Amino acid sequence: MPDGELPELARSLRSLGAARDPATQAAHDAIFPPLIAARVRASRAEGRDVVHAFNGASLGEQIERAVTAAATLGTTQPSVARARSARAKDVLGPLRVAFATLDEQGRAAAAASPGSEPWEAWVDALKRAFVAADEVCGQLARVLAEPPTEPEERSWFGRRRT
Repeated sequence: MPDGELPELARSLRSLGAARDPATQAAHDAIFPPLIAARVRASRAEGRDVVHAFNGASLGEQIERAVTAAATLGTTQPSVARARSARAKDVLGPLRVAFATLDEQGRAAAAASPGSEPWEAWVDALKRAFVAADEVCGQLARVLAEPPTEPEERSWFGRRRT
């Protein structure tokens, strides 16, 4: 890819080189690999293929699957797994918005040349998507750090079992 088509996206990420506890590592592993893989694909592409490497809908799906897996790891109760998964996916809201904007700007950028106004708008959306990923990673780490809470076992009549 010719120099200047894409900025260095990973350099400004706070979470990328941060010290890792298990929850932070799990959040990082759920969010960043699809983005880094897309950046690698884009670095090998030219023209509109650069834009297509960052398909926000596809990236969002990959990240959501990884987030669900991270949130449910080690849970034994299906209800707890569903609750943790839902809570973790709720954190992804800002990233979903950033990916939708990225795809919207990408439609115009795919028909434009690097350096044009639509291309620069797409690059700005791409930068914002990486910033959103960084912020979401920190929030997700806090959710994953919360221990799974198993529901109290109750009898058929709603009384606690002793």
